[in-house]
Amino acid sequence: MKKNEKENRISAAITPYAAVLSVICVTVTVLAVLLLFWSNVMVPFMMDDLWYSTDLRDGSSLEGIGDIIGSQVWHYKNWGGRSFTHGFLQLVLMRGERSADVINTVATLVLVLLMCVTAGLSSDRKSAEGDRTEYITVFALAFGLLIACCPNFRMSMLWQAGCANYVYSSVWIILFYIIYLRALDPEKEDIPYACAFIPLLGLLTGWSTENMGPSACIAAALVTYICIRKGTAVGTKKIWMIEGVVSSFIGSCFCILAPGNFIRKTGSADDLALTLPERLLQMLKGAGDYLFPSLVILAGALVAHRIVVNKKLSCGNIILLLGAFLSYGAMIASPHYPDRAAFGTCILIETVSVSLIRDVFREKNSAARFVFPIIMLLSSAAVMYLIVG
Repeated sequence: MKKNEKENRISAAITPYAAVLSVICVTVTVLAVLLLFWSNVMVPFMMDDLWYSTDLRDGSSLEGIGDIIGSQVWHYKNWGGRSFTHGFLQLVLMRGERSADVINTVATLVLVLLMCVTAGLSSDRKSAEGDRTEYITVFALAFGLLIACCPNFRMSMLWQAGCANYVYSSVWIILFYIIYLRALDPEKEDIPYACAFIPLLGLLTGWSTENMGPSACIAAALVTYICIRKGTAVGTKKIWMIEGVVSSFIGSCFCILAPGNFIRKTGSADDLALTLPERLLQMLKGAGDYLFPSLVILAGALVAHRIVVNKKLSCGNIILLLGAFLSYGAMIASPHYPDRAAFGTCILIETVSVSLIRDVFREKNSAARFVFPIIMLLSSAAVMYLIVG
């Protein structure tokens, strides 16, 4: 009885601090979002944006959807395979810079929201009923990690071509992961009309980037195998799960085997001449340069989770880490490993970190759960201001 009274006194004592910190967390989150929009405004269309703003066939101005389709057919044959992604890019470029700034900001917020949903699905610990402050801390944490640990914030999230290639495509890739992670939970009802929309979502996922598409396909195949093996994938659920794997595989083939990719390789003779040990060294250096911040956070989250929660990693988090490893390892087949290519890998790592830290916060329900998200938000604000300002 005395122990319960002591716990109640401690809980009551931290409530005012938690209320103040929650207000601070919400305020800093809003300011960080406004700073993100300002950052987008400060970076104009540049480099490839100017080229994609035209009809790629003849260099004339884009007049409508027909010109975009024609441009992407030419692009697929002569330059690269990311047809869907670059089609979205051209569509946004047609709307002008201010519209692009709004779309980029909204797309980033949607991506953060999907990261939060994924973090919840990949955890074995269900949400605490009635704890509204958890949503604040998880969203703030995911937003802070996304910006602060971004391998190249300016070129991945502000440059319009980079934002389309990495932020936009990550939205449907993470949504694809959500669908399959959700299928791991036998208590959740099957998704209505999944057989109708999963093939398109799978195609978009595979036909996104050369490393994230195939890794998502393999992750989906593994989840499908697990569900079939456990006997939870039956009827239409089994059908749509297989459909998603097949369509994402087809999309990856379309993306990687585009004729334009082979034409473009002729300009990468020096990179193609690298030996396997040289490429492995390049990959190792890339991990240190691009993934280091997100890996440090993940390591800290793993240690804290082990000490506080004392449970093994959930199947969902293992699937996400496998996807991150595969998306990183896939770059061994690329002539070079640019920092922007690590964007999707970082997102998967960060999502696992959010999931683990969320569980730690829930286990130790104190006002301190607001502190780390606020620190990450301030770090992300510093990154945005220093890079753009």
